[in-house]
Amino acid sequence: MPAQKIIIDTDPGQDDAVAILLALASPDEIDVIGITAVAGNVPLALTEK
Repeated sequence: MPAQKIIIDTDPGQDDAVAILLALASPDEIDVIGITAVAGNVPLALTEK
């Protein structure tokens, strides 16, 4: 079965960073084709750095 293609849309914080790393470390199961950052834990200006 091919890897599931996903786009991660998140307000990056510590928990989200761990989830992103886990997804990227599982290329046989998950094909991360994009990551977007939105405001949430901090303002958008800080999430896009």
